[in-house]
Amino acid sequence: MNKVLIVGQDAFEIVDFIPYGYHIWNIGKNMKEDYLPLVQVGGYDGCQVIGIKKALPLKNAQKILSVIGGGSDTPKKMKVCIEKYEVKGTNQEKIGMIKEALEIMLKINGINNL
Repeated sequence: MNKVLIVGQDAFEIVDFIPYGYHIWNIGKNMKEDYLPLVQVGGYDGCQVIGIKKALPLKNAQKILSVIGGGSDTPKKMKVCIEKYEVKGTNQEKIGMIKEALEIMLKINGINNL
């Protein structure tokens, strides 16, 4: 039987990699510390959570969740965002946060499934 993590009213199946077709769920501080929430999305607007929610145990997962709100939810998008901000020469704090999150993301099993 698979392990389950309960956070509020949501149940998450614990996984050790990002399954194909899943996305990081941007629920920020509403997720238990050191877990990365994953969901499938669909529906009429492509933004409805469908299927089984999953959680990946990951030290410093909140660092990823703190930066994906701007649309930087994959390594490729994070790299584009870093380049954009570095060219402008602004928001050095945000660049540092994204670089730190990217470093963590690149170590995740199944990261290419995003």
